[in-house]
Amino acid sequence: MVGPRGTLPLMLPSNWSVVALAAFIVCSSLAQSQPAQPPTQGSSPAAQGAGTEDKGARPPKRQREAGMHYGLQQAPPKAQGAVRLACYNLQNLFDHVDDPKLSGEWEDLKLAVNDDRAKSLAAVIRRLDADILCLEEIESKEALTWFRDTYLQGLGYDHIESIDAGYYRGVEQSVLSRFPISSPTVFVGTVLDTRGGGKKMEGKPAGDKPDSKENAKEAGGAPDDPTKFQRSPLAFDVQLPGGYALTAFVIHHKAGGEKFNDHREAEAAKIIEFVKQRLEKDPQANIVVVGDFNATPLSDVRRMYKDAGMQNGYDFRNGDDQAAGRNRSTPEAQKQQLYDRYTTHESGRSIDYILLSSGFADEIVPGSFFVLSSLHPGDSYDWRKDTPPSGYASDHYPVALDFIPREGAAKTNSKRGAQSEAQTGRRSS
Repeated sequence: MVGPRGTLPLMLPSNWSVVALAAFIVCSSLAQSQPAQPPTQGSSPAAQGAGTEDKGARPPKRQREAGMHYGLQQAPPKAQGAVRLACYNLQNLFDHVDDPKLSGEWEDLKLAVNDDRAKSLAAVIRRLDADILCLEEIESKEALTWFRDTYLQGLGYDHIESIDAGYYRGVEQSVLSRFPISSPTVFVGTVLDTRGGGKKMEGKPAGDKPDSKENAKEAGGAPDDPTKFQRSPLAFDVQLPGGYALTAFVIHHKAGGEKFNDHREAEAAKIIEFVKQRLEKDPQANIVVVGDFNATPLSDVRRMYKDAGMQNGYDFRNGDDQAAGRNRSTPEAQKQQLYDRYTTHESGRSIDYILLSSGFADEIVPGSFFVLSSLHPGDSYDWRKDTPPSGYASDHYPVALDFIPREGAAKTNSKRGAQSEAQTGRRSS
């Protein structure tokens, strides 16, 4: 299990005035929407926003019992013709088959998911109703296939992929999709350019050498080696009807406190490099980077993605929530509700994001971004030693948004505004 993490990121339009921008920063850091249960007094949204990767005091503990405290209890309906894209950290989905490569401290059978939690995860996924579901902390393709066939029958996830991410603890990134998947790739052999003065691993080739499904192997090395991805991202293409294609990078950045900032930033820099390589071939390519970033909204990691031009799915949240978050006169209790609605981790922080290339952002349905609730174990729960209550699914909550594939159609929901088909015609990525 990964410990407490950060808060929700912000992406700001470039045409705001300085005064409006300052007001937005103050208010929208609090802008999370209606929680499944009323907030408890004595814990401010600003205090809760302080994450393990940012400086600042930790927020005071609330004293709530187990319940649905964050996100929405029910997923919003999809617009006609929309496709739902989501990401969800399943918190160590291990099956009951022994992996001889994992033993001792990392024995996989000790983490085998029990029936109650598997059913709870499945219930969340059914409520989510994602067409493309990107996942983190999956033991293997075999484990995910078992989980799908046992607990997700009838959901139409005919397309599945998961490849060894080179992680000593034995979990990786994966995808379940109702649409065909192609070109699944991991980057276990890639060497990162470190910012903390670390040396490149001996015996590892420099540059970006992807590993296909056939030759991806455990890379070894120190668990906190800053010269490689701790968990290689999974890249793949999704083929949708009408020739529309989407490229996804499912990531799980290095966890931990400030001492691992350089490692996370090195991972982020390499992901951004991968994205830019794709955009050099097609500036309007549909690209999404999704997953568990282990970084707060004010961290350098989030700034790096923003500076690279990646738009934030959070910007496509409910319009009323956006307006309330920007309003200085919004009552503190409502700000707390807004904050809780978009929290993605049981610690009260948000570190799961959906980041979009500008071309793909054109297809996002305004107001469709949401976080889906599941059982919070209660504020007295200690993940290091306590057994979670029955009905508990994961320490993360799924993040989702909808898009309407319309390659070559006029764009009306991007900052470029409506344009003619001739101006925005694009080829599939």
